[in-house]
Amino acid sequence: MAELPSLSSLRSLPRSLDPLEDESLPGYVLRLSHRLGVGPGPLILRMGIPSSRKDRTTLVRIPISCAISLGEADLDAFCHATRLSRQETAGLLLASLGTRYGPLSSDFRGRSSSGTSRLQYNNPWLLTTRTQYCPDCLVGDGSEIQQRHGGAWRRLWRLPPVFSCPHHERFLRRYCHLCGELAQNRHSNDLIARPRDSDLHPVRCRATPKPGNPRAVRPACGADLTQAPRSEEPMPRDHQSRDVLFTLQKKYLSFLSAHGPEQVSSIGWLTPTAQYFQDLRGVVALIFMTWPEARPHAATPELARIIDTEAERRHELFHRRGAQPRKNLRSTAYTDPPDDPIATGAVLEIADRFLCTPDEEAAAHFLVPLADEAKRIHQPLSYTLRSPRGASIPLRVVLAYSPRGKSRTRSDVIQGVSAGTATRATGRDSSG
Repeated sequence: MAELPSLSSLRSLPRSLDPLEDESLPGYVLRLSHRLGVGPGPLILRMGIPSSRKDRTTLVRIPISCAISLGEADLDAFCHATRLSRQETAGLLLASLGTRYGPLSSDFRGRSSSGTSRLQYNNPWLLTTRTQYCPDCLVGDGSEIQQRHGGAWRRLWRLPPVFSCPHHERFLRRYCHLCGELAQNRHSNDLIARPRDSDLHPVRCRATPKPGNPRAVRPACGADLTQAPRSEEPMPRDHQSRDVLFTLQKKYLSFLSAHGPEQVSSIGWLTPTAQYFQDLRGVVALIFMTWPEARPHAATPELARIIDTEAERRHELFHRRGAQPRKNLRSTAYTDPPDDPIATGAVLEIADRFLCTPDEEAAAHFLVPLADEAKRIHQPLSYTLRSPRGASIPLRVVLAYSPRGKSRTRSDVIQGVSAGTATRATGRDSSG
């Protein structure tokens, strides 16, 4: 077995790069490997990462976990090799977004979901094996370094509530416009596809299209992702729908900003921003499960039609999975976020409006019909969706409410929830 190098035996790389704003670790590695003329996989190994591999010489691959967090030894090795500070390196990792985004926060995921492995494999609201991108952002800002190596592959693109780029007025893509495959990753546990390939520019598609001849050499697609045509992108036909979604996206980007609010309003309560996104997840699942119950609340007729298509697919998936042995997978038909960016924005817009109500009574007007319909459709699953993990007190209060008096009283629910996760707003919070 190969002996792992100690930090003292590792040398700094001959050249490094300054991180770009909101750049992800895989994006940084792609730019740095391009600058050094070495594949991203060998580059990571040269840094001494991952230090825990039993044999780092037989296979070059980059674990998905590296995008989320690095252990102490790996963090030291990365900082030593790149000459970045710990703070700069932490800014490349998804884990540092946990203070803003509930699905990345151990405070709101529950006891059983702590640890990187849970984040990595059981977290549909975190894109670990794939990323989204804005073609115009990948072009860069025109500076010499970004002209050479491209713009940032952003961390926020790995969060489903980030579905568009309001600055360039484009909805984010996941697939290559030329080959139709995932642009940066493949369907595997590798963080970066083709890790040995040193020829691909960071903004080129790293997918490997299937050849007609199984024995043929399989080159990368290599399409320039910055050239993805706007005409082939999904886009609402009416300006009102576009304006609604871009306005919502600006709001979410302000929530996720490092300088954004620590608390926002959810059903009239000041709630940690990270927990607000947990509330959002819970409401989205109920909307999909009970659709078309919430259809009258869609922002525009076109967005309602888009959710119609998405919900129909989910209902079919739910019933199909009911006939399979692993019936516990049925809930994911409603709890997973959509792949389509416009469907994502459309359903989040409804959920956000429900959470923007001033108090529990106003929220109950929208949410209690969904909870009752969910119980009618599938009682066991509805219990799970009406008790979303990590949700705020006001959302739990509203979803536990029963007009027939069959559930606990509101005071019982409040006393049963851990104190301190939200503070009753004395005034209305303009951020929510």
